[in-house]
This record gives sequence, C-alpha cells and structure tokens, in this order.
Amino acid sequence: MVPAKSKIRQKGKQPKAFLFCQKPKCGKEISASRRSDAKYCSQSCRAAAEKARYCKRNPEYVKRQRRLSCEIKHTLTYGHTDFIDNPMGNPNDKFRKARAMGYRSGLEVSVARQLEKAGIAFEYETTRIKYRVDEVRSYKPDYVLPNGIIVETKGRFVAADRKKHLLIRKQHPELDIRFVFSNSKAKLSKASKTTYAAWCIKHGFLYADKEIPLEWLTK
Repeated sequence: MVPAKSKIRQKGKQPKAFLFCQKPKCGKEISASRRSDAKYCSQSCRAAAEKARYCKRNPEYVKRQRRLSCEIKHTLTYGHTDFIDNPMGNPNDKFRKARAMGYRSGLEVSVARQLEKAGIAFEYETTRIKYRVDEVRSYKPDYVLPNGIIVETKGRFVAADRKKHLLIRKQHPELDIRFVFSNSKAKLSKASKTTYAAWCIKHGFLYADKEIPLEWLTK
C-alpha cells in the first residue's frame, strides 16, 4: 500500500519585500516591474553591491587593483613607475611632484615637456663640466641641446650660482650657456636693485622666461 503524501512539509519562508534600493548611497524606490524580492533598483546597483561585498571579503584583491591602477596612471603621466614605492611624500616639499618625475623643480618639468613636445632630443644632468675655485669641482648642466646650447633653468638665482657661472664662463669660454628663469625680473636679493635679467645682460648671458625660445631650438 502506497502511503499518502506527507502533509508535514512546511512552507518555505516568504522572501522579504524591499521598497527601496539596498545599495549604500542609492536608496531609490524599487520599480514594481522588478521581482517581488528584488533588493536593488537596477542591475548596475546590484553589480556594485556585489563588488563591494567581494572587495570586503578579499582585501588583497583591492590592494592589487589599487596598485595596478596607480602604476598605469603613473606610467601615463610620468613615463615610468620608479617613484611609486618612494614617492618623496613630504607634504611640505613643494617640489615633491617634480622630484617624483626625476627633476628638481616645476620649471625643469615644464621645460622638459616643452622639449618633448617639440621633438627635441636632450640630455638632462648627464654632462659634467669641471671648473676650479680653490679645488676642481664639476658642474652638471640641466639641458644640453643637440646644437650644443646648454640651458640652465633657475627659479632662484643665488650668489653661489652666479659666482659659479662666472667662473665657468671664464674657464670655458667655448660653452654657450643660457638661462631660463621663472621670473627674470626678480631681484638678486632684497637689498639689490639688480634683476636676474640685468645680471645676464651685464655678463653676456642670453636668458628667457618660463620656456626655451624657439630660435634656441632651431639654431
């Protein structure tokens, strides 16, 4: 004799109905056209919530993805990833971004970008020029152009720099050293009325502001 079907089977719990989207920072009303047990107002909200739960359970995945994103952004911006692990992170260092790109100041970065945009090959701090004070020292020019012109970028043009370049001019008269200043109208010091531009004119140096003049590149 076949036993009758058991009537003991309990009904399953009814799914909870939600009126508003359960994704954080959304909270939109759930459309009546969606399933009665829908938690999210759209597929994109559902996908975002699932991704958030996955990231919470897998912190190493988040760490890897952030690292990859940082490397891609750094490569596109600077052309390398050399300084990701050592980013010169002192917030009080106004040149930290320039240092992270391999330069010493924002003006040097600007001039380098100008040369790259113009398709001009250049060397940055690769050449050493020896000069003598009381002992032999060496000087690394900022930029050496293919035509032999040496370009020095200067935000501040301090006394030590001026003395050095006068010695180099005297000991190496064959070199064509020129300056690009952030502001050639700046004074040599608070007590001086002489500007950077006036100093260059007096001592026979060519100079420019902000970027390298086109004629220097095409000479």
